[in-house]
Amino acid sequence: MNTRHRHEQGMALLVALFFVGVAIILLSAVGMRLITQDKQIAHYIDHEECVNGLEAAYNQVKFRVENGEEAKVGMNGWTYTPGTFPNFQDGGITPLKLVAQPQIEYYGFAQNWSNDNIDNNGDGQVDNVKEAGAYTVYVAARDGGSTRRVETVVMGKDVNVWRNAIFAGSGQVGGVIKGNVSIHGSVHILGNNLPAGGEAIAALDMSGTSLIHNNYADCPADLAARVPALPTTDFGGETIGTIDAKLRVKHGLVSLSGNSEVGEVNLAGNTFKETMDGTYVSEGWTGNAVVDDGDRGDPKSVWSDNGWDELYDLGDRVPFPVLTDDWRAPVTGARVWDASMGKWYSHQDYFDQVLLADPNNKTDGVYTGDIDIYTQGSHFYWNATKNIKLVGSLPATAPDSTDDYILFNVTNKTLQINGQVTVNGKLTIRGKSNAPTVNYSGRGAILVHGDVQLDCNLLTCNNANPANTANSFPAANCMGLMASGSMVVGSVAQVSLMGAFYAQNKIACSKQTNVMGTFVSQYFDMGTNVPSIFQVPALADNLPLGMIGNYPIMSLSRVSWRELGATL
Repeated sequence: MNTRHRHEQGMALLVALFFVGVAIILLSAVGMRLITQDKQIAHYIDHEECVNGLEAAYNQVKFRVENGEEAKVGMNGWTYTPGTFPNFQDGGITPLKLVAQPQIEYYGFAQNWSNDNIDNNGDGQVDNVKEAGAYTVYVAARDGGSTRRVETVVMGKDVNVWRNAIFAGSGQVGGVIKGNVSIHGSVHILGNNLPAGGEAIAALDMSGTSLIHNNYADCPADLAARVPALPTTDFGGETIGTIDAKLRVKHGLVSLSGNSEVGEVNLAGNTFKETMDGTYVSEGWTGNAVVDDGDRGDPKSVWSDNGWDELYDLGDRVPFPVLTDDWRAPVTGARVWDASMGKWYSHQDYFDQVLLADPNNKTDGVYTGDIDIYTQGSHFYWNATKNIKLVGSLPATAPDSTDDYILFNVTNKTLQINGQVTVNGKLTIRGKSNAPTVNYSGRGAILVHGDVQLDCNLLTCNNANPANTANSFPAANCMGLMASGSMVVGSVAQVSLMGAFYAQNKIACSKQTNVMGTFVSQYFDMGTNVPSIFQVPALADNLPLGMIGNYPIMSLSRVSWRELGATL
């Protein structure tokens, strides 16, 4: 009995050990599976949270491109080579970390199609005009053992202040644009000082026959012959000329009354575009040419490719430029450090102290006093480089091509300009009924610490020859005027002007003046005589060095994206 009992006990122990073993195996398998799943979940979470780093990198690179800054983040020591995308461990990569999730690191950069020496769009041409405004944004992020890389193609347009016929800043209580005006081109109004929603206040008060159009249909032939033909676009199956005109109003109402209109009804069979390319008005429409719908109003005479209900689309991206802003270089938008003052150069300081001939002597090269150029007056010559001033006589030898100067020859009524000139005083350029025109040649920016008055035809010619005017603006000849105060245009008679005109305060234009170029000012008084302003699209790319606001402000939209691979 004892032997059998011990045998049965032994069998029971073996069976128990078997089942314990099986249980251990099962539990081990379950445990391993749980551990594996836990790792997989952790990897998945890391993989997914990398998206936060990718978005941060993309948004920061996009912001830098749109504001004309160096388009890379987390790559301070890395130099771009076309066709390369570095890894986290590569030299020069100094990744940034998310503030809320410091375990996530990221970096990124943008490749500019227009200057990367690559045929990005596959049309057989490298860095041609069709690639302008396009970028490839490369970003990478990692969280733990997971790394993800993404390539995004974006298309953009430069929306800086000179890409308009009129750019208006904050404005005053009476509105930003006051009076009748005929505008051919883009209008961009910030209206930051206008009270929101006030129907008695309008950002754009267009009455009578005021209009905003997208073509040169009414442009005087003599002026049109001096500027390039408008670029063309395919619209409705037709190839037609266009200014690519847009109306943007950030704050304030747009008042349309009488026969005023924005855009025109599309008519097939002609050579120009009638409709606006876009209209973006945040607070709505008012006036007797607007139907009150209890909301933002329905204008009767707005013809735009996107209708009239789109809101302002650029946020705070485009500020009104003032002379105390940081200097920004054309093309790159780079700032310049003033080591002597321990800060960035302002626009006016960089203009006066660096662009002028003698930055070591800050009084040298600056003209102190008023300048009055008069077609019935005297010769005038100011050479900022050589510090030479002549009134009533002309220089014995022509200025050097590298000199900064203005030279007015009263005999043939021609004004030659070159480089950069600063005037501490008032600048007046005027004519008389029997001598109403000053023809100018050259390329120059004039900064006036004071007011500017223009009371003559100010027209371009080639090689100081008033008879040679074909295609004379803006690539061959261009005057840029900047006033720290106000600018008065055509106060005594109707005039025609060609150039880039900036006033930090107000521009007043009271007669039936024709302007080929761009007005930039805080606000405008256009009077009642319907002056006409014609935007020249090529002007923004041909401004003389030293013009304020002449740096790229890109508005980008995403075209495509793809993931370039991930590691777990």
